Amino acid sequence: MEDNVVIVVFLSTFSQNKVKPLITNIKKILKIENQKIQKIRREDDIIIVETSDPVFTSSAINSLFGIKGVAIAKQVTNNFNTIVNSISKVGADIFLESERFLIQVEGYAKGFMTKDVEVTATSSLIEKTAGKGIKPGTDEKYDRRLYTYLTKSHAYICIYYDKGLGGIPNNSQNKNMVCCVFDELSAVSCLETIKQGFEVKIIICYVKESELLHLVKMVNQLIRRLVKPQINLEFYKISID
Repeated sequence: MEDNVVIVVFLSTFSQNKVKPLITNIKKILKIENQKIQKIRREDDIIIVETSDPVFTSSAINSLFGIKGVAIAKQVTNNFNTIVNSISKVGADIFLESERFLIQVEGYAKGFMTKDVEVTATSSLIEKTAGKGIKPGTDEKYDRRLYTYLTKSHAYICIYYDKGLGGIPNNSQNKNMVCCVFDELSAVSCLETIKQGFEVKIIICYVKESELLHLVKMVNQLIRRLVKPQINLEFYKISID
């Protein structure tokens, strides 16, 4: 039985037809952050990344646009009994005493319904943790959720899940834009342009040199989203008569 810990990348709505650029960006950001990966592949509607350091790697990946969420997950075969046993085992390890939990299963199910897995895994987990006092919650009220996604071959039980930034994969529009940053509103506008998948060149415009420190701090936050190993910035002093 497979029992690997991998990173699962869930695509945003606008990334469904831009998977190749997103995979390219994942490779780029991990190279910039000096994070080594063993393998990266697409599996149905998700991207799987195998690495020896899932915590730092998942954090780097989740700085990209075009991602709905990133999870550190246990990979097992897509088999009903295997999935149920694995969910209850993971749940017993991560849920704390007196917590209300929610088991949620989505994806490809053959020969059974995802709801069947949720109900059976919930019962199994209650039995395994009888001494901890944890209780099943509802869709509206719970302390912690254990999410599982099914592909045709595997089930991915998400030990840790972090919401992504959404948007369109960086530089996937194949169009260049120039963004002028001179205040907070222009910086937000530049960030939204990056989020829409454009290749962005940043120029900094200022009136007084005393403004530069504040502007550079804002631009530094934008640079982190450009997925480039080297950035060239241009500064322009604006004269106001």
